[in-house]
Amino acid sequence: MNKLCIALSLMMVICISYADIYKWVDSQGNVHFSDTPHPGAEKLNIPDAQTYSPPVPQSTEPEKLTPANPDAYKPTYTKVAITQPDNEATIRNNQGSIAVTAEIEPDLFPGDKVQLIFDGSPLGEPQTNLLFQLSGIYRGSHTIAVQVIDADGGAVETSEPITVFMFRPRVGMGANGK
Repeated sequence: MNKLCIALSLMMVICISYADIYKWVDSQGNVHFSDTPHPGAEKLNIPDAQTYSPPVPQSTEPEKLTPANPDAYKPTYTKVAITQPDNEATIRNNQGSIAVTAEIEPDLFPGDKVQLIFDGSPLGEPQTNLLFQLSGIYRGSHTIAVQVIDADGGAVETSEPITVFMFRPRVGMGANGK
């Protein structure tokens, strides 16, 4: 009870200490402020302190965003292309080796892989590496494409096919073609 009386007394003192503010200028031109009136002083109206109360959030739990049909949402790729070799490039290599580099934007999504399509058929196993090293390719023209495969084995996106020409010179070919 004694602590309650002391607390109430202190609160009353604080309320009493709130007083009017007066401003006056002395004979030397100095501006003075005081809580007691002086001759020629003007009473200042001090506005209340500006306060801010943030709005109350409507919900404290985050919203769970789920699509109406989860199977309908599939990530898409903005770019699936072969960057090397160039389209209609002639490759001169006795071993029939071709290095194929693909570019995919954005990066592969989890579970997706890249399949090389050579002359219309998948070649090798799907992989996450975008570099394919082919060897033993016969002479002639060949079409190459890359295909993004999802975790279920379905094709997500396919690049535009390019055509390359493999040229394997014969050993011992002379200047006159004999």
